[in-house]
Amino acid sequence: MKYRAIIIGLVLGTLYGLAVRLLIETDVFSQLKTMSIAFLFAVPAVIGAITVYFGTESQKASRLFRVSMPWVTVFAFLYTTIITYLEATICVVMLLPAFMLSASLGGVAMGRILERLKSKQQTLNIFLALPFLFAPIEYQFDSPTSISTVDTEITINAGKETVWNNIKSVPAIKDEELQWSFAHFIGIPKPIQSQLTEERVGGVRHINWEKGIRFREKITEWKMYDSFAYDILVDHIPPEAIDKHVEVGGEYFDVINGGYKVTEIGKNTTKLTLSCTYRLTTKFNIYSKLWADFIMDDFQKVILSVVKVRSESSYPLTPTKNY
Repeated sequence: MKYRAIIIGLVLGTLYGLAVRLLIETDVFSQLKTMSIAFLFAVPAVIGAITVYFGTESQKASRLFRVSMPWVTVFAFLYTTIITYLEATICVVMLLPAFMLSASLGGVAMGRILERLKSKQQTLNIFLALPFLFAPIEYQFDSPTSISTVDTEITINAGKETVWNNIKSVPAIKDEELQWSFAHFIGIPKPIQSQLTEERVGGVRHINWEKGIRFREKITEWKMYDSFAYDILVDHIPPEAIDKHVEVGGEYFDVINGGYKVTEIGKNTTKLTLSCTYRLTTKFNIYSKLWADFIMDDFQKVILSVVKVRSESSYPLTPTKNY
């Protein structure tokens, strides 16, 4: 009996999440979006509430069940969105912490309400309607924009000149040169190479990533062997290369500018700092920023590790071509 109740709650909670997600996909209810508080927090809360609602009386009374069983349903729902191509892995990973927390809150709330109310069916109906009641209110407010900068540092056992020559242009990077990173594990394309056209303000670094992604970095500051900065412009991102919710230059996220700073801290010891400034435009920028900072730093560590290895091993440099 208890397993039957668990399965019913899990299946119905998963189906509810899928129904809402498909409704968003068809744009029938245009005020409910995936990048909304209603979807990020209200939908998993309802999933958690459904899971607990269909539990046995002893399960509903269990605090552990109220908190943890909704996670199973959330995992089932999010996994289903991946295998049905409704969501990309990177989006699911970012959604997961918020979904787990909200699902637990929904499960706990449903459990406590059922202890006090006699009309259980009406309680469930109210929960089912929550995302659709909240979405129109949320829709009345514009998404705020926040600008943040991530600085990542590494210490390299090489002189400033060697490090400098390994950052201004980066010849093709082999797979074995790239350390494991969480960013690439969840689907962020890997960098391939960069080529600087002219060593001066106004010069351009052409950046290539996997999956045909191309950027331009227009040099805005140039101090030989010390630092350079650039504005970042998108040349081409194929539609299938990266999910639209995290696409550079998209509605919700963009990288604005960046730069390198080379600091001599000892004989043949150099500190290299890579900075990147990005924009977020979501209804939940505080949550998004946690992920953006983490992934940006993780990605930049990969680039800096390539520079470190090449600089310390006297990597043969390719002379910069002037166009």
